[in-house]
Amino acid sequence: MSLKTLSISAAFILSACANVVEETRTQAVLDGGFFDGEPYEIRTRLMEGPNGTYEQTRVVYKGFARTCIRDSPNDCESKARNLINEYDELIF
Repeated sequence: MSLKTLSISAAFILSACANVVEETRTQAVLDGGFFDGEPYEIRTRLMEGPNGTYEQTRVVYKGFARTCIRDSPNDCESKARNLINEYDELIF
């Protein structure tokens, strides 16, 4: 099992054992590059699990999502750019 698959599985398992306490949704737009102006959404959830509360942030584009680190400069935008590029390649 690859590291990418393992991390996705771990995130899924953690989410399956937790309850969403609060969710915020923020609209965002890519700035610059090939997909300049393409809209996406940033969803931040406050989760409550058996070991306490934690926050999960994801970028969402046309039903597809990737986890990102909101406090890390450009991480969410970078994940959104990659997600939009993957979606574009999937369609064409």
